[in-house]
Amino acid sequence: MSSQLSYLELAASNLNSLPNDILKWSPRLDSALLFFNQLSFINVSYCGMADTVDTGISLVDMSGNRLQHLTARDFTFVCHTDILDLTDNPIRSVDPDVIASLHVRSLMLGRCYLSYEVLANIILGISKSDIGELTIEEGSVDSQLRLKNIWSSTANASVFDGLLDLIHLDLSINPLLSEENDLPPRIFQQLSVLQELNLDYCDIKNLHPLVFSGLESLQKLSLEGNNIHHIHDDVLSGLDQIQNINFEGNRIAYLEELMFSHNWKLTNLSLADNRLTRLNQSTFKPIFSSISSLDLSMNPIDCNCDLKWLIDWLNEHISLKNKDETICSSASLKPLREKPLLEFDPNELCIINNGIFSLIPLVSISLVAISVLLYHYRWQLRYKLFLLKLAILGYKEMRDVRDHNDYEFDVNIIFYDDDEEWIREQLRPALKERLPQFQRNVFGDQDLVLGMHYLESVDYVVSHSYKTIIVISRAAVHDHWFILKLRTAMDHVSDTLTEFVVVVFLEDIPDDEMPFLARLYLNDGRPYIHWTEEVRGQDCFWDKLTKHLSINLRTNDFIPNE
Repeated sequence: MSSQLSYLELAASNLNSLPNDILKWSPRLDSALLFFNQLSFINVSYCGMADTVDTGISLVDMSGNRLQHLTARDFTFVCHTDILDLTDNPIRSVDPDVIASLHVRSLMLGRCYLSYEVLANIILGISKSDIGELTIEEGSVDSQLRLKNIWSSTANASVFDGLLDLIHLDLSINPLLSEENDLPPRIFQQLSVLQELNLDYCDIKNLHPLVFSGLESLQKLSLEGNNIHHIHDDVLSGLDQIQNINFEGNRIAYLEELMFSHNWKLTNLSLADNRLTRLNQSTFKPIFSSISSLDLSMNPIDCNCDLKWLIDWLNEHISLKNKDETICSSASLKPLREKPLLEFDPNELCIINNGIFSLIPLVSISLVAISVLLYHYRWQLRYKLFLLKLAILGYKEMRDVRDHNDYEFDVNIIFYDDDEEWIREQLRPALKERLPQFQRNVFGDQDLVLGMHYLESVDYVVSHSYKTIIVISRAAVHDHWFILKLRTAMDHVSDTLTEFVVVVFLEDIPDDEMPFLARLYLNDGRPYIHWTEEVRGQDCFWDKLTKHLSINLRTNDFIPNE
């Protein structure tokens, strides 16, 4: 073979074997394409290239062959290679020492079924080698990577454990990866030097708050094309070195306030093609000084005066990607509807007429006087309004035909531990007196179904209860677990199109402490009641609660809710 040869292609040549010195006499060889043959073993024990990966072969492609055993008997490859492609081979067994002996920078696998044992031995071999990049590609439905292939639930261990030197991991386009369960917490715990993680198009729906725990060196994270609806504010909290994040093509409707609170080095962020309508300044405040590139395209953004901060920010040093596709939604201010976001000039549209300022003192005094009167007669007015709405709108109510006997539980009460005294002294006796037919009630965590994961049990009880009461207090809104249960109930309201949730406020909650989900609930006109210590107010409270618990209304956006 010529010593000047730089490109060798023997693809689809029906080869059954290779001479062990096939690469010995080609010191300048850059690429060797051996894919789509019938090779069931490899014995390349001589190599004429230099003895470093940087000066060796750029690519050796052995994909689409019949390699079943990466063992000392069936697989010998001594060449220093940048990329070794073994995808689309029906690998059944692996000797970790064979993997450890490879002089390869990047190893590519996949497109055929890889068992947990095979992957574990590959990972063990990589942990003993200089391999710095592992790619597990997609394939047919029968060969796509599943969670059981990389995670042992019995041993609570990942096949990636021990890969202390891995810097790049690509698991993209494996839609069955999270088919049965979400990615478990700390699955990448031991990949402390990993710099790039690609989980594109894996059909991921939920991210556990600790799923990326241990990735202290991660610089690039991509989750494009999944089905993520919400990102917990702790998901990114341990990624102090992250520079690039890609959430494009998901179903994210809102961003938590503390989502980027620990990502001070973030420079590139893509939130394109999601369902974002509102963007809060407090969410982006931690990355104001670091971000240089932002993609908000293909989101139904409501362009109004609340976005003045965003326009000011974008007009500074930030590059807005896909500007022509970053369009204001139809719910925006009328002059901005279906117009590019950057055409929004808050200084022109959001200036308040000076005449309005002159009316502010008079309006303020009038509002104070009206507020005092309304507060003094508040319970009488609420009760009269309640009766008036029953008289006028009662016949328009769209009721769910099912009653409480069609459900496993009658009433499910979600509350914070500190509010248990109110439940015990007020709610329990009232339910017993006013609704004696409700006997199958679930009072908090202590009555949840045994044998299930905590959140699974919460979800089960919510979905199998005729009514759910959510008791909100100032202490409750600061508890993450309470907010998760609140979100679960809200999701089921949207899924079932049934007003089976009643929110009870035990006290007034300041606006800056009110959680987003509660604001969204109130904005949608969902049923809620305020508790009061006044006896007159309590009579009205129990009448309203009894009415709400007696029927389930179907969602009707044309009729205001109680």
